[in-house]
Amino acid sequence: MENKLNYKPVFTFDYYNRSLALTREGAGFIILVFGIGLGAINTGNNLLYLILAMCCSFIAVSGTLSELTLKQIQASAEISKTLYYDEAYPLRLKITNEKKRAPSFSLNFSLPGSTDHRYLADRKAYLFHLPAGKTVEKNLLLKGIRRGPLDIDVCRITTSFPFGFFVKTRDVPIQIHSIVLPKIEDVELPPAFGDSIEGEHNVQTSGDELFSIREFHPGDPVKSIHWKSTARTGVLKVKEFLSGGKRSYNIFLNLYDADTDQRTSQEKIEKRISEAASLVYHLIKRGDEAALKTPDYQSASDNSEAHLEELLRRLALIGYEKSASPEVSASRFELERIEK
Repeated sequence: MENKLNYKPVFTFDYYNRSLALTREGAGFIILVFGIGLGAINTGNNLLYLILAMCCSFIAVSGTLSELTLKQIQASAEISKTLYYDEAYPLRLKITNEKKRAPSFSLNFSLPGSTDHRYLADRKAYLFHLPAGKTVEKNLLLKGIRRGPLDIDVCRITTSFPFGFFVKTRDVPIQIHSIVLPKIEDVELPPAFGDSIEGEHNVQTSGDELFSIREFHPGDPVKSIHWKSTARTGVLKVKEFLSGGKRSYNIFLNLYDADTDQRTSQEKIEKRISEAASLVYHLIKRGDEAALKTPDYQSASDNSEAHLEELLRRLALIGYEKSASPEVSASRFELERIEK
């Protein structure tokens, strides 16, 4: 059992969806009970037998009341549908005591540790008293630390009520579904105004006013093709625009290594997705329009908050799609200026 309270278990026993941990205080009490029992047997003193019976009743009462406290406690949760990487978000926990008459006492609520290191929950919710038939809301803080879908289906309830001799834990079902967006980092953006830049990211600029029509060159965007001139001459022609006005960029994310056509390492995949997400984020925040291209997806070009969230969600789920091949990988991305 994961230690969510400030106690050092001496012994832990797991059964069904519960676990029972013996604390140091509880172990000391049980040793005392054995000592009293041996003394009663050796001396035949009736008073020692009475004390032994009282001590044994404490253990029985502790088990009964702790089980009653955990019984019929249910929980549900609400959290944002998308979480930015490594940012803490409030998780609203609704806790209900479905018992008709009996209240519950001294309850600790927490989320079990993520086995695949997807999240951190750095707070616990504590309820001293939960009346019968009542619902109480508490807030936890949840932080996504790995890109992709985030699913939590268990909430852990722990109590040491009534004497602190034992700590009993019960797991209750809970439905938490969210998406952790890729890590957003500081990246070098193409200049807001200026000439075309040839390099790793191939940033091509254009504006709103038609300047000329020229022959097609490799690397020119398909949207810049002037189809009437192409049909008339039989040679691909493209439009050139003067710089100025709102700018729009295509971010290309190739899912295979451009040099070797082999699956790249997971570390490189995450780095490239993070870089692409950072470009999308900072370009849209700057006021430019951005679009995302992958071999099987082409988004529209926009600069709204809804569009930004949609693109980041797409990037967050790369490699997690149900139909995706396990061999999917990512390689370098490129920027291309889209002609308006």
